[in-house]
Amino acid sequence: MRKLLNELRNDLSLICPTHIQRPEEVFFPHITLVPEQSLYGVPWGPRIACISIKLWSRYAGTLEILRLGYEVEQRLYAFSPFSLKLMESSLHLLKDERTRLYKLRLKALLPGRNV
Repeated sequence: MRKLLNELRNDLSLICPTHIQRPEEVFFPHITLVPEQSLYGVPWGPRIACISIKLWSRYAGTLEILRLGYEVEQRLYAFSPFSLKLMESSLHLLKDERTRLYKLRLKALLPGRNV
């Protein structure tokens, strides 16, 4: 799981700053990777991991966040180290009425450990 998060962080940081944990000082736009759950089928077999990718923007309007979302989706489709499936995406305007959040949910098939 750690390897997947590091590979995603390195790949998506070409678009804008990407973090696994949200830093204290936040600059917009940025991307946060949030691991949700990890499921094993059989011991030492492949594992399925669910991950959320959150894009944060304070640009006035939706143009920047939608452009960033499109770029992230294109990079995910071309991402080859792991098998990824995009489950859903959504765009939210937060309560402060300035911050926009574009959220992507992924499933990743991680290889099992060799015995």
